[in-house]
Amino acid sequence: MRLDRAALLVVDAQNGFVNEHSQHVIPAIVDLTSRWATTGRPTVFTRYWNYTGSPYENLIGWRALYGPPDTDIVEDLLPFTSQAGARLLDKTTYTALTDEGLALLTELDVTELVICGIATDACVLKTALDAFEQGYVPWVVRDAVASNATRHSAQEIHDSALLHISRLVGAGQLLTTSDVHDAIEKASAA
Repeated sequence: MRLDRAALLVVDAQNGFVNEHSQHVIPAIVDLTSRWATTGRPTVFTRYWNYTGSPYENLIGWRALYGPPDTDIVEDLLPFTSQAGARLLDKTTYTALTDEGLALLTELDVTELVICGIATDACVLKTALDAFEQGYVPWVVRDAVASNATRHSAQEIHDSALLHISRLVGAGQLLTTSDVHDAIEKASAA
């Protein structure tokens, strides 16, 4: 990982996506975000917003996250959203690599993305795949992502998404929070 060209991408750590299946990753995301802040590198927080007539509503019958408090970043992460280097990216799609997202990454001079957040099987997966296809180096922090699936087993869906990321982006692109901590410590010691 080239820390000097990386950004931490905190995907949709929002009130409306946190449930009994995903809440366990919030402390890991907070810890990762806290340590990342010491690098001086950017952190991008994405927020998904649904809208009336969206494909999510019309095709899959999903009707949630139309506004606050569901769209708000979880309380434990709020202090980090106002720190130097923090940016908010609103989106209405699974991916964070929208036109606005790509413009932001260009502005930040980022070539690598360290990805954490919710949900592994939706926005995290789509963002990792799009990053790969757009020429970015995606790193998915496997113990700082979770599924919030309620129609299926969240753990099975999470594991399946990680398998897809491993297959389609590369097994070496899956990291743990310990791996990221080690990279930060190594960079700060250099």
